Amino acid sequence: MQADKSLMVTASGSRKVRPANRGRSLGFTLIELLVVIAIIAVLVSLLLPAIRRARETGYTVKCLSNQRQIGAIGLIMYADSYREFTPRESGFSQPPGVTDQRLYDPPWPFVLRPFLDSRAPSKSQWEDLNGGVGDLFSRSEYYRDPARRPDRHNIHYVNNGISFRGPNLVNQYAKRPTKMSKYARPYETLYLSCFTDDPGQVHANGWYTASATDWSIARVYDMHHASNVVGGVSTAQNSQRIAAKRHGRGANAVFLDGHAKLVDFKEITTLSRWDDGDYIPDGPPRIYP
Repeated sequence: MQADKSLMVTASGSRKVRPANRGRSLGFTLIELLVVIAIIAVLVSLLLPAIRRARETGYTVKCLSNQRQIGAIGLIMYADSYREFTPRESGFSQPPGVTDQRLYDPPWPFVLRPFLDSRAPSKSQWEDLNGGVGDLFSRSEYYRDPARRPDRHNIHYVNNGISFRGPNLVNQYAKRPTKMSKYARPYETLYLSCFTDDPGQVHANGWYTASATDWSIARVYDMHHASNVVGGVSTAQNSQRIAAKRHGRGANAVFLDGHAKLVDFKEITTLSRWDDGDYIPDGPPRIYP
């Protein structure tokens, strides 16, 4: 009988085929694995930029939505409720020796919050400087920019508290609450934009202390010097506070008439774009109103 390694006879006399190449591996060869890895690497390199752009676009849209709430709802409803007044700077806008901050410099995050958040007290803003929600704005999602690098800050925007006495001429003292009717070009004048990063947490460590209140936190997110817009000063207090390229080549911004849009970095760091046209003489502010 001729030997046949590919066949074997069973007890019943039937034949069963035996695998002829039992020892051969059915897996990928090294070359095949390398080709697959190379293809995956190429696909990842093509997809990552698209994923990153999609994420950045989402951040920009979310930030712009937040700013539209601040402008179209918070700012406009506040003006309707308080005789057309709009909150501006908080801290340098009251006359020397006057400590009644409730009249001279109510901080925008504190006084606009009741119009944006049902958790905020609906009582008059003048009743309790230590009032508010009491969370140091940790739950104020509408005040946050998702594109900002995570840090201790709960408010990611700064508003326009700069007082002008003429084109490109900034007063020593800042701008206190001002009526909408005083603004020459509210549809062209910037009111609020993205707050710059805080390397080393210099601002945060000085602001978010054990004794901090909603009011004390709210009153520091503003701009009162020309250098807060254009930069060029290294001190923490007077340094640039606008994140001019937070969203690509620009930053989202709210205008004095309440609308918001993305503004190019060159435009948003131009001092004249923050000039409200309501020129007042230089020197200490007069007694309210």
